[in-house]
Amino acid sequence: MATEVQTSTAPAAPRADSSPGGPRDVRHTRRLIAATLLPIPAVAVAVLRGVWPAFSESDTAGALGAIARSPVAEQAVVWLSTVIALTMVPALLAAARLARRRRPALAMITAGVNLVAWLSTTALYSADVMALVAARPEYDQAQLVPYLDAVAAHPVNAVGLGGFVLGHIVGMILLGAALWRIIPRWASVALIVSQPLHFVAYVVLGLQPLDAFSWALTAVGFIACSVAVLRTPDSDWDLAPEPR
Repeated sequence: MATEVQTSTAPAAPRADSSPGGPRDVRHTRRLIAATLLPIPAVAVAVLRGVWPAFSESDTAGALGAIARSPVAEQAVVWLSTVIALTMVPALLAAARLARRRRPALAMITAGVNLVAWLSTTALYSADVMALVAARPEYDQAQLVPYLDAVAAHPVNAVGLGGFVLGHIVGMILLGAALWRIIPRWASVALIVSQPLHFVAYVVLGLQPLDAFSWALTAVGFIACSVAVLRTPDSDWDLAPEPR
């Protein structure tokens, strides 16, 4: 299938750092950083969902037992969560930026919904660390389960989880729509279907490989965004710095 990335073919504007004493033009560097970051969080989520030992557990006691049996996998979950926390928001902003000139209103809404979703996870990341520690054999899990359940039941966690569940599904659908014909159509379709498929795989069917695959579709869409960012001239990515 022919690539459908549509970007300006006009040559990039001269860099402002070519004149002595002028401000350094870092648009090219920012584009490279954005293109590099884009695939990282979605790939990290796909791997996380594939190795998460407590995927199929319905209660805290079962989750701790699964983690105790696979502590290395849970260590991977904890570190992958850290990578996701550091990279998902800038990656989503970079992807939405691609649609800013063609579909400015939809790009703004898309960025807002996705930001609400992923910033809502702030209170949730510590749960994996607490579960990893609580699953150690030197701790009495029977005593820790009520504590962990109470933490999970706190309204802050409920709000964060609700915002994330709704926001990341709707937000990814909006992102795929905003990028239609800006990235290849198949990549937009991958983004649009990935998170509804994730919901079906995790909540309805409980199929861990399918859940990991759904996030791999998101990663494929983000890789297409990365290619589009690399092909975007600096002059289309952002305004040049003004002379001092």
